[in-house]
Amino acid sequence: MNFSVYWIAQKLRFFAVFAIALASVLTNARADVAAWLLMDADNGRVLEQNGAFDRWYPASLTKMMTAYIAFKSISQGEMAMSDMVMVSQNALNQPPSKMGFKVGTTITLDNALKMILVKSANDIAVAVAERVGGTEEDFINEMNATARRLGMSHTSFVNPHGLPDNRQVSSARDMALLASALWNQFPQYRSYMSHPGIRFGRRTFRSGNRDFLLRTDGANGLKTGYICNSGFNVATSATRNGRTVIAVVLGAASSLERSAFAKKLIDSGFKKTAGTKITAFRGSGNINPPKDHYCKRNAKPTAQQLVDRFGTKRGSASMMAYADAASPSPRGKSIRLSKKKVNWGLVYEEILGPQLKSYAPVTVRIGNEHPVVALKKLGNAVPLPTPKPGSQKSLEPAPIGGIQQLNVPVGKGASLQPLKSTPKRDLFGSPGGLYANTSAFGKTQ
Repeated sequence: MNFSVYWIAQKLRFFAVFAIALASVLTNARADVAAWLLMDADNGRVLEQNGAFDRWYPASLTKMMTAYIAFKSISQGEMAMSDMVMVSQNALNQPPSKMGFKVGTTITLDNALKMILVKSANDIAVAVAERVGGTEEDFINEMNATARRLGMSHTSFVNPHGLPDNRQVSSARDMALLASALWNQFPQYRSYMSHPGIRFGRRTFRSGNRDFLLRTDGANGLKTGYICNSGFNVATSATRNGRTVIAVVLGAASSLERSAFAKKLIDSGFKKTAGTKITAFRGSGNINPPKDHYCKRNAKPTAQQLVDRFGTKRGSASMMAYADAASPSPRGKSIRLSKKKVNWGLVYEEILGPQLKSYAPVTVRIGNEHPVVALKKLGNAVPLPTPKPGSQKSLEPAPIGGIQQLNVPVGKGASLQPLKSTPKRDLFGSPGGLYANTSAFGKTQ
């Protein structure tokens, strides 16, 4: 064999091996849901699961623990929803998703929790952690102590928001335990996890869980999450005929796939009753979370693929079949308006069903509530303190640089800075904030 023939043979062998390897990679890259757990929220029974003990990155599902600790502090009388949370420099430094308020901006804990649970604002999560815990570090210690008390044996927290950190891991089982604790221990605060969006001024920001909440019968929570290393996560819930089921889904390839799979899982949960209680649920799983850049390996399905897989023509299938993108499925309805346009209305109706509720974002604001609103909430049954003559000034906080001096911890790295009379756009113009002109790296939801 002469040299040229040998060289060509070697090249052909190389490309053959490369093609086989590429085919394998592409096959593995098709969108599969990595892990899930379905449970009855009323009796704690695990109704269905797959990979429930596999270690996974929780992403913004972390904020359920941040909210849990805040709710606990309020229910124990240590804090109140009207308490003020102040944005520190440490909070402002967090990557998006964020509100982007300037250092020194104050928010009621009530509004801050809505920003965390609906907008998934990382900066406000840190501000709440500093306010409730005294410092972010002490709050994180409380997060881990609370996880141990709840029996979350596969969970380790290193931040209060879920931004990328490979030390922060959990599992579907542990996130289901947390979601169940939120639901059962704080029924008075369930509405905070059911808002499909928030309105701040003239702008609205939808929840990552909006379409599930608006299109699933009885949907009432809970929280979404996304970072590249985790894919699309969700802890969600619905109540029908007085019964509530909770589903945790980890590692979906798109937000729409996440919602579609969660809805199928929730719907199947109301047809099941048997299962082991989650407190007695034992097993083992992969101790290594997904390798970095999981989102790049788990290819996003097209709208047609989702309709084929989750649409009305699919009929009844096992959850494993819905999770497996390679599972055979009939050709669903065509969702093309033209070669370039997708009929998204039909896509959503096919895989999530018709919209059952109107989109009504809840209003949030910075600073204290308007005095009239506060008085209406107090009502006639709660008398207001009457200052003695001449003592009014002693009751008023002294302004410092345009910001009232509040009796709250400022948090690490915070400083009270004057708020100059600048245009509104400047006030919220930090990278990734409300008025950012370009998207910023690191967004979570």
